[in-house]
Amino acid sequence: MDIQKLKKKKPEENTEEWLTTYADMMTLLMTFFVLLFSMSTLDPMKMEQFSDAMGKALGKKKAQQQGRVSLLQISKDVQQIIEEQNMEDFVEVSTSYRGITIGIKSDILFERGSASLNPNIFPILDKFLPTIKNSEYQIAVEGHTDSDPIRSEIFPSNWELSTSRASKVVNYYISVGVDPHRFRAIGFADTRPKEPNDSVENKKANRRVEMTFLSIS
Repeated sequence: MDIQKLKKKKPEENTEEWLTTYADMMTLLMTFFVLLFSMSTLDPMKMEQFSDAMGKALGKKKAQQQGRVSLLQISKDVQQIIEEQNMEDFVEVSTSYRGITIGIKSDILFERGSASLNPNIFPILDKFLPTIKNSEYQIAVEGHTDSDPIRSEIFPSNWELSTSRASKVVNYYISVGVDPHRFRAIGFADTRPKEPNDSVENKKANRRVEMTFLSIS
């Protein structure tokens, strides 16, 4: 055996070290997609929180303009306003895949069969004004009625009534300084009831105007 050759022989280089990094990356990707799959119902606030957490984990800082608020903060602010003003009986906040929604019963906004805003509601609408102005989200204002038909010279059907009511709320906020380009006014008549239209109370719940801060415009 040639000892000199053995001494000169170099150990074989490990050419498979990249597999460790590759395996780590694949594990992270699998975890990420499993998490997305688990969100069968998309929650914009959870997605927002997840995005923030991922940014922190990757060492990235989220750039936010001063005074601007997130969907999560909008939800907290609106809920606080509702509780402080004891408005739980006629105003509610909810979350869906579309964003954050403020629902207001139409009976406190309008007279039955009318689309003229009750002046007594202005102070309540004003409570949400700072939250609206401090956000950048597009806002869909949607009118809903019960199933009772309406036939008048002004409103031939519930479609015209629900659309006109949504437009009145939009016009009010525009009149107090909100950018009109942020709004869309939509009427759904009785096509999207919250409850079956089979009782007085259910019909009262279905007559409403909803303002949604849209997560996707």
